[in-house]
Amino acid sequence: MASNLVSLVMQIMTPDKIERIGAAVGVDRNVAQCAVGASVPGLLAALSSVASQPRGAQKLADAAESQSDTLGSLAGMLAGGRQSSVMEKGSRMLSWLLGGGNRYALTEAVGKFVGVTRRASGSLLGMLIPVVVGAIAQQQGARPLNAGSVADLLAAQKGNIAAALPPGFGNLLAGAGLLDPTGSWARSGPAARPQTPTPTASEPGAVRRIANNATHIAPRVMFLAA
Repeated sequence: MASNLVSLVMQIMTPDKIERIGAAVGVDRNVAQCAVGASVPGLLAALSSVASQPRGAQKLADAAESQSDTLGSLAGMLAGGRQSSVMEKGSRMLSWLLGGGNRYALTEAVGKFVGVTRRASGSLLGMLIPVVVGAIAQQQGARPLNAGSVADLLAAQKGNIAAALPPGFGNLLAGAGLLDPTGSWARSGPAARPQTPTPTASEPGAVRRIANNATHIAPRVMFLAA
């Protein structure tokens, strides 16, 4: 049985890596932790929608095949001098997978939730997408990476992804058209939560609450070729 994908990615994103990402996008460590905690399940939710479409599932399988070595080289990717290249190539991959409109909607949702600029949230998503896609590749193990296997993996992960969405963030994703609030996402978790105001990093204690949530839930496409 596949591991929890959100937990797998969050274990990879150590405090040192998160701090490097924060420095690269211009936010402090606490805000970066908050942003990563929301962005990882947000990306997986968006990719799940991609994988539910036949052509989208094949694109995601191709991306995962191309990112199979990313997790092992992540530290080097985040080292000084390579971060801008990772952001740029990751942003192109994200647009290729999601389409420009959905990429923009996800960037807006993350920025609004965390309380950072669209530029900062877009850069962060560009740095995270190869890690998330690399984790999908890792979960396939020795099995062939194809549209069917990737679609099945993400369909099985919907409950884990929904449970990892910070309170209020799922509402933003649904409002942006990235989640169906009446479909399987609602049944998987977010709809069962009480409706609470959406916290942002600018509100007192919000970063701590979101970071705590992320703690509890404890990449070879041509765009990222060296």
